[in-house]
Order: sequence, then C-alpha cells, then structure tokens
Amino acid sequence: MPRRPAGGSPCVFITPRMDDALHLAKFNHDFMVDLKASTRSLNKLRPQNLDYLLVLDLEGRVEILEFPVLMIDAKNMDFIDSFHRFVRPAVMSEQRINEYIEGKYGKLGVDRVWHDTAIPFKDVLHEFELWMKKHHLWVKEQGGLLNRAAFVTCGNWDLKTKIPEQCKVSKIKTPSYFMEWINLKDIYLNFYKRRATGMMTMLRELEIPLLGSHHLGIDDTKNIARVLQRMLADGVILQITAKRSSSVPGDVKFLFTNRIR
Repeated sequence: MPRRPAGGSPCVFITPRMDDALHLAKFNHDFMVDLKASTRSLNKLRPQNLDYLLVLDLEGRVEILEFPVLMIDAKNMDFIDSFHRFVRPAVMSEQRINEYIEGKYGKLGVDRVWHDTAIPFKDVLHEFELWMKKHHLWVKEQGGLLNRAAFVTCGNWDLKTKIPEQCKVSKIKTPSYFMEWINLKDIYLNFYKRRATGMMTMLRELEIPLLGSHHLGIDDTKNIARVLQRMLADGVILQITAKRSSSVPGDVKFLFTNRIR
C-alpha cells in the first residue's frame, strides 16, 4: 500500500494510476490514519470466534453503484486492507445512469471518477474474490464460505436484499460467501441495550465524529468500521445475526430474538 504523502487527502477511488507520483502528491491510500486503534482501547477487548471482519456498505437503490469493503483484524481492531470499486449498472439506460450519477455523486465531486472507473458487477465480484484469496479469506474449492471471517453491515438490506437482486439482474448465482452476516444494528441493540436505527445514530450516541461524506460508500464504510472498533473496545462479542438458506436463497433466518425490524 502506498505511503501517505504529507498533506495528502484520502483517495476514495480506484484509478489505473494509483501509484503515479502526481496522484500520490494529491491523495493517500492510508486508511490507518482514521482507523488506528489506540493501545488503551485494547483493555476490554475480548476474544472473538472470527479472525477478520469485512465491513461492507453498498450504495445504489436501483442497481449497485459502489462496492466498498474494509478489512478489520478482530483480535486487535487494526485496519488491514480495503477493497473499493464503483459499479456500472447492467440494465439501466445510459441516460438514466448519467442522471442518477450526477444526482448522487455530482454533489460529492466524484461523478467523473465514477464514469472513468466503474466496471460491471460481475467484474467487481471477480476482483473481490482475487482480493479475498490474497488475504486467505476465501477458497472456492473449499465450499466457497469465508474462512474465519464475516461481513459486517449496518442493517440487513445490503446482503439480504440488494446483493441477491443485483446477482439476478447480472444473471449470476448469489455467491456462497454472501450467505451469512453480522448486522451491527442488532449487535448494538443487544450490547448497549438501546436502539440505533442507523449509522448516524450510532455515531452520535458514541460521540464519534462523522468522517467524509454520508452516502459515499467508502466513507460510510469507514464510519461503520469506527463504530465497530468502539464496540470491540467496549468488550462486545460478535455473533452472526442472519443466515440465508442454501437451498432457498430468498429464505433468511434471523438469529437474534431481540433485533431491529
């Protein structure tokens, strides 16, 4: 991972010239600056049944437009690596895409970057699988489930609803590594004994300042990861909260009785 240049602001996208000197003079790819865990925060840290946590927060209501993942070490809360791709819709018209991207990303100043770098969802999953293999998180030949890792989401929508919808639109089978996940809302409810209906509520209640832009997927993922780190530091033990049926993909079993509905 390139080192952070002095004064460089975080880079939120993938570009073919990520290692170019001019690019690195303006941007850095070092998420550790915002996701660094202090030594003091390890005092209450408890052993987990997982080694790695994959924080995911999709963007796009019609089709997926952004696929960001941050990898956190469950043993010490350290940030390990990130995966981030903008996603080009499979069936939306070019006119609708242009209107949608301008409305969503234009105000954030990344609409041009989206158009320059977005790739089809099938290609995103292929690159994501290569990334997971690199980190020994997933081996297709061993059943395709995650290896001592789990996705962490802020709600069930990302993996319960949107991933299967996008897979259907893209005419691919829902990958087996998307069959279970941790909904941080349910964990938060059962650990702190109070309801939080979204990321902003969690940040406010835990007095964690918002970083970046809300509804830019990579920034939301970073903020969810910071909530996760705080909860780990407070002594939470993470558990899978939802599992999809392998025989009936639309059938999802929620494992917590006390959960956000």
